[in-house]
Amino acid sequence: MQRNALNPAPINRLSAMSILPAMMCLLSFSLLHAQPARLSGTVTDSEGIPLNGANVSIKGTVLGAASATDGRYTVRRIPPGMYTIVCSMIGYRRESARLAIGPGEDLRLDFRLEETTIETGEVIVTAGKHAQSFEEIPVSIATFDSRQIEARGIINLDDALRKVSGVHVAEDQVNIRGSSGYSRALGSRVMLLIDGAPVLAGDAGEIKFDIVPMFAVERIEVVKGAGSALYGSSALGGVINVITREPRTRTARIRLSSGFWDEPQWEQWRWWGDSPRYRNGVDAQYGDAYENFSFLLTGSLHNDQAFRQNDDYLRGTFSGRGWYRLSPERNLSVAVNYSNNDRGNWVYWRDLEHALQPPANADLSERIHSTKLQATAQYRQTHSAEFASMLRATMYRTAFETRSDTSDFRFRPTDQTQSTAYVLGLEWQGNWTINSFNFLTFGVDASFSTVESWTYGDRNGIFAAVYAQDEISLNDSWHLSAGLRFDVTAIDTLDHDAQLNPRVGMTYTPWPGGIVRASYGWGFRSPSIAERYATASAGGILTKPNPDLKAERSTSYELGFKQDFMRGYSIDAAVFLNEYTNLVEPMIDPVDQRIAFRNITEARIVGYEIAADARPLGDMLALTVGYTYLYPRDLLLNTTLKYRPRHLLYVSGDLRLGPVALGADFRHLSRIENIDRELGLVIPDSESRVPISVMDVRVSLTGKPLSLPLRLSFLADNIFQYHYTEVIANIAPPRGYRLMLEAAL
Repeated sequence: MQRNALNPAPINRLSAMSILPAMMCLLSFSLLHAQPARLSGTVTDSEGIPLNGANVSIKGTVLGAASATDGRYTVRRIPPGMYTIVCSMIGYRRESARLAIGPGEDLRLDFRLEETTIETGEVIVTAGKHAQSFEEIPVSIATFDSRQIEARGIINLDDALRKVSGVHVAEDQVNIRGSSGYSRALGSRVMLLIDGAPVLAGDAGEIKFDIVPMFAVERIEVVKGAGSALYGSSALGGVINVITREPRTRTARIRLSSGFWDEPQWEQWRWWGDSPRYRNGVDAQYGDAYENFSFLLTGSLHNDQAFRQNDDYLRGTFSGRGWYRLSPERNLSVAVNYSNNDRGNWVYWRDLEHALQPPANADLSERIHSTKLQATAQYRQTHSAEFASMLRATMYRTAFETRSDTSDFRFRPTDQTQSTAYVLGLEWQGNWTINSFNFLTFGVDASFSTVESWTYGDRNGIFAAVYAQDEISLNDSWHLSAGLRFDVTAIDTLDHDAQLNPRVGMTYTPWPGGIVRASYGWGFRSPSIAERYATASAGGILTKPNPDLKAERSTSYELGFKQDFMRGYSIDAAVFLNEYTNLVEPMIDPVDQRIAFRNITEARIVGYEIAADARPLGDMLALTVGYTYLYPRDLLLNTTLKYRPRHLLYVSGDLRLGPVALGADFRHLSRIENIDRELGLVIPDSESRVPISVMDVRVSLTGKPLSLPLRLSFLADNIFQYHYTEVIANIAPPRGYRLMLEAAL
């Protein structure tokens, strides 16, 4: 017994010796299964020509790649499993394939994409701060791509937004579904992004349209409805993300434009004599792509003599972008945007008889010089098939100053506006595929603003936030999302303002091509430094500070449905309800007739929107219609909210006949019902306003039949010479003609 206890039987020694090889086999089997796989292939068009810049992604992971100049792509570090591989590119139909990937396999999958003008299966990056397909997005989205921009000869962002259904641009302010009224150059309820980086001025919190390099834009995404759950303050009414293009091969382009403003219908408006008022411009671009590095340089110079006296401008812009692939999993990008603008200081008309001239006592030598500089550095890393992260640093400097050659501002100090503002931001974001049906986006965001200004004083602001959004795919038909963001803001010594903003959404695909969506969310906006502290004069209209302004809050509801039919037909409809508290609106104090920003206790906007696309002749003919109805109410005063049109109608059509392309855009906005009537004490004929009904037409000829990389375009804006105002006492552009020549060098 003792011997047996000290010396195990031979059969036990055999058992022990057999366990070790079994464990080694099991370990080898586990290691084999842990080996990642690789997927490669080529992307070509229907004629077999390689496509450069097509995106190949693996659903359920953060993995993906872009095709190179020869059409080849490679996706590495793929864990074993069954996946859906998706290939997409703007201008082509999206394709997908199911593929079983085993451990350590080296697989090949080729895609052949068919060219189309129809935006099928678009990939949207703004709604959830990562790439998503339309069927996963619970809010209304509108897109405007580079082909639409270039066909219309658009050189300013605001002109592109005027073509987007449900969007109303009042000179320098953007209004999505009635979220904004009008307050000249102060505050924005719409967040502007360039490649995901926020671009709002640190002093006035406004959008500067000329900072956007339109000649380098790939597409514009417009999210309609409160986006504060992911983007924080100023996304209360929506988000605009301008996405620039990355070259996949050597590119060199130049565009020359020249045109003039037509004479107004009424002779008494014509102030400039016999010579037309010209506008000219040049845009140039050069870029190249190498194995691990690509860059794109864009510059422009535009001069407009203007149809309104003392409203001319000379503007130069520059944009530089670079992308460097440190490794297959690590990417670095940097971008710089710069604008220098010198313009006249137009405010409002003299009277209706002199609608294109400023008041008689205006200083015609008075000009506003402004510069904008925005810089971004962004680092992305794919840590595994389940997790990727992004670190982004931004800087945005804006500066403007009023100058005069003939007047001494010491005698009218409030007329000399000046401000220099910096915004420094830092954001970290993670994307985690928890499992095959659960995707989490989370991050931290902080920024610091500093302002040195005669107009607003010297101010500082601090903003910090944490956010998260979880997206759950219950199956191929049901997708749920829930997000939450917590923001803390402080301006100077004012009390800290904390905001908690949730958002939930749902999409359901009941049948092929049909998508039902629903969303509920909160939004907020912290008033800008300018709204709190502005002390200035513009054409005799004085402002005064109100540092006690509270943050605006909103609650947004939306229910929508989209159906894609055969042969390129689709319809998208939505009903929405937005409720606001502490809405900040400019109000005229009846005691001193000065404008101050006040909090409206409660407001509500109810409406619906319908958009339809038709391609009755395939890619030859494209038709688009969009209609939005708004019922905007100030619940405190029981009146219509100011500066909101009730009806918005947009219609566009494009016809291709070989090398010739014809197009037309029509927009109608109903007459503004309510304005600041007290302005009539300062501005003559301020009540003169009409509905907006404008049609633009265009024709272009490409050099493809002659194998020439040229496009010649003739554009006539406001072809019926309809005179109207977007804001009171400001005649909008009359009929204008332009000739554009674009060449690829």
